[in-house]
Amino acid sequence: MKKWMLALAMAFVFAMVLAGCEKKNFSMDQVDTRAYITSDGDLYVEELFTYTFHGSFQGTTRYVSPGEKGGIEFFEAYVPPQGKRLGEFSYENLERLNVEWEDNDKTYYIYNAAKDEVKQVYYRYRINQAAVKYSDLGKLDWSFFKKSNQDIGHVTVDVFLPSGYNQADVHAFLHDRTGGKVTTGGGSAVHYENPKLSEYGNAELMILFPQEQLSQMTTSSDQISLKQLLASEQKREERMQARDVTMRGAGKVMQVLTLISLLGSVMYLLSWKKILAWFSRSEVSMEELEQIDPLLKTYYLRKGKLKQKDFVAGLISLKRRGLVTVQEISASKRFLEEPTAPDTTLQFTYHGTLEQLNEADRHLIHWLFSNKDNTWVFHLDSVAGPTFKEKERPEQMTYYQHEAKKHKEQFKEWKQIISNMEPYSREVRVNRLLVWLVPLMVIIHYALLLYLLYADVASRQEMILAVVIVGIFGVFTCLKHRSKLRIFLFFVACLFVGSQLTYENVGGNYFICIFCSILIAVLVPRDILSGAMLRNRYALTAWRKKVKKGDGFWTENETDLERNAENAVLIGMIPEYMKNLNTTRNEGATAYAAAVPILFNVNILSALQYTQSHLNFTPPGSSSGSGSRYFGGRSSSGGGGTGAF
Repeated sequence: MKKWMLALAMAFVFAMVLAGCEKKNFSMDQVDTRAYITSDGDLYVEELFTYTFHGSFQGTTRYVSPGEKGGIEFFEAYVPPQGKRLGEFSYENLERLNVEWEDNDKTYYIYNAAKDEVKQVYYRYRINQAAVKYSDLGKLDWSFFKKSNQDIGHVTVDVFLPSGYNQADVHAFLHDRTGGKVTTGGGSAVHYENPKLSEYGNAELMILFPQEQLSQMTTSSDQISLKQLLASEQKREERMQARDVTMRGAGKVMQVLTLISLLGSVMYLLSWKKILAWFSRSEVSMEELEQIDPLLKTYYLRKGKLKQKDFVAGLISLKRRGLVTVQEISASKRFLEEPTAPDTTLQFTYHGTLEQLNEADRHLIHWLFSNKDNTWVFHLDSVAGPTFKEKERPEQMTYYQHEAKKHKEQFKEWKQIISNMEPYSREVRVNRLLVWLVPLMVIIHYALLLYLLYADVASRQEMILAVVIVGIFGVFTCLKHRSKLRIFLFFVACLFVGSQLTYENVGGNYFICIFCSILIAVLVPRDILSGAMLRNRYALTAWRKKVKKGDGFWTENETDLERNAENAVLIGMIPEYMKNLNTTRNEGATAYAAAVPILFNVNILSALQYTQSHLNFTPPGSSSGSGSRYFGGRSSSGGGGTGAF
């Protein structure tokens, strides 16, 4: 898995852990609500909450949906009398609690300290013109427990009309897919109850009643027909009744997709080609590896994805083929003045004509070397970034920023040339499977998500959100089907929109389906490596492990010393190589004294390491942390909802 994928996965898990840790240890055990629609369209609400607290809390929170006109006339909280039920007492003569409104999270904070106890709080508030009056009906849309921090137990809501009415003229519909039951014709106009209201529910009621009940309210100019509303709600009720059947069908589809994704993932994890190459790695001797061109060797190790610092492999390849000569020289003056920089560097010299070189070599010479009197010369430290002293000069920073950009562009062009050349193009080929696999995955998951939302009786707004957000990510993913990041973000968008699913168990099954799809999307390679490349790569990585451990490191053979030093440069193990060298050099003093190959020189290895690690230069930028502000021990950075703090 790529580092960015691992980082995203870890960040996701960390966020989930934090979310779990932040959920406070309290419960809302029971809520009784009485709501009164007034003749002027306002909604007056009384609520009696019963909480159980484990630990210390400053108080409770309450999010109130503002209604059609977006106004809450007042909100008050009281300590209710013990042993009294809602409707058996008045707010007069009760102890009033301190309430603060937090505009950032649109939540009321009620200060009523509690510790390891059961406590009740009585709320009363009035929503301005929550109802709407039309020519032939009155209508109330009310989400009375939207944005709850956790499940609420034993919820009852009674809604009362301002005057007498015919029970047959009152219609109530529950727009909450998480559960609950609504009835009409009892002691109140509408009665709602739910033994356990999910934190993902909103208990949204739509109540239709005679418009004469809103005698003091102006009739809206909007034309809404009672007949059309009832027909629309009837269709929605039919979809709710069919939800069990449709969701079972969707569950089978998700099971098939999950199984296919798991089988595909196992197939790529247990690739016969990789397994065969791994077992045959021991058959590759160091002598065989030595015959491989240094640049091709690096190409093996990188799986065809060269890095900027790998231009050094191209230089070593020119040296191995006798096209350039190498000598150790004094470093540039700017490095001699830098305590942490090496005092020596390498000079590469090419005396031939460019016509005798292949395209990649010609590009490398043109890119790095300077032509002086028909002699091409390159100093290794010329591509290194600024020293500490130079970083203090703005004009120097601009220069190095420009040079780093040019170096990156030239490297990309050189890398592209190499990938199209033999034998490199033979070792790595594009995986054509992705051309149709990625669009197919996008189409299947896009259709599945829309079907799940429709089967779960999602609202029109939720459907539009899914169509737009997931559709945009899907189009961009298909346009760049080789991008692992884009397919990953597409599935993240599916998870984000899919979090709106409320049907029991479907959310968890959908998460598993998406996770398995992400797994196979990550495992399917963008490029297919040849068997020979895999075998040689495993052999090289085995040597890298030996260098790291220091096993069988020292040799008195001069050629082997040069080979080991070269390999250390190519596979990025210079620090480990030098550590082992410093540990064992006294054991082979004779060989060390006789060693003349230029790459074996400790100073040169240091120079190579310094240059490779100072290629990418990004000017320092200013960053500002964004912390949460706290008032009275509670965060005001957002969140809120109905719960406790």
